[in-house]
Amino acid sequence: MQRYFTDEELTAGAVYTSGADTHHMKNVMRFKPGQEFHMVDNTRTAFLCEVTETDDHVHYRVVSEVEESPELPVRTSIFCPLLKGEKFEWMIQKSTELGASDFHIFEADRSIVKLDGKKRAKRLERYNKVIREAGEQSRRNMIPHINFGKSLENTDFGAFDAVVFAYEGNAGNPAAGLEHVLETIRVGDSIAIVFGPEGGFSDNEAALMERFHSVRLGPRILRAETAPLYALSAISHQFEQPASD
Repeated sequence: MQRYFTDEELTAGAVYTSGADTHHMKNVMRFKPGQEFHMVDNTRTAFLCEVTETDDHVHYRVVSEVEESPELPVRTSIFCPLLKGEKFEWMIQKSTELGASDFHIFEADRSIVKLDGKKRAKRLERYNKVIREAGEQSRRNMIPHINFGKSLENTDFGAFDAVVFAYEGNAGNPAAGLEHVLETIRVGDSIAIVFGPEGGFSDNEAALMERFHSVRLGPRILRAETAPLYALSAISHQFEQPASD
């Protein structure tokens, strides 16, 4: 079932006209009257919709609300630097599929990729497209937000219920396992998880972040683009497993 997002608030029984997704609906999916798809509105509610007519746009009727809960039970924000090549796009794509709520790009002491304002705007346009497509593919009910934030030193983490510092220096310390932190998190909480660049965190950054939950992501050193996927998978395992009898 194909899924799209709209900035409108939908109402069951009403008829709407396609917007930004018109090209994909008409020329890729080749929608015809009678075909069905899902549309998520600006309240993050998914609806079953039926195509009623196609001309320059696709016209569709909202049939009914889709009862589902595809989002992680805890709001998980990813703080990370830019990575070389296509690794960053790959990471945000897969992290979106795994349930990340938003992405905050910071410049680490050992960041290799550094962009000026104009290039940042172009990158954000590209990243938003990657995230939107990943959200549609994985049947999310929201599109994660992405932005260029401040340095770690100037970032305010006060809005989060827990801040997790994924530090490679903890790899040999089983007591610093992420699972110990997750046991203290409750459904509905918000978590910030901070990941480093390819070269890891500097000593200054490690000292700055030690006031938070400094954890390891297993006994191995993970690549910068792999670490967020490990953390999101661990969160899913902790909060989305069916209750045992």
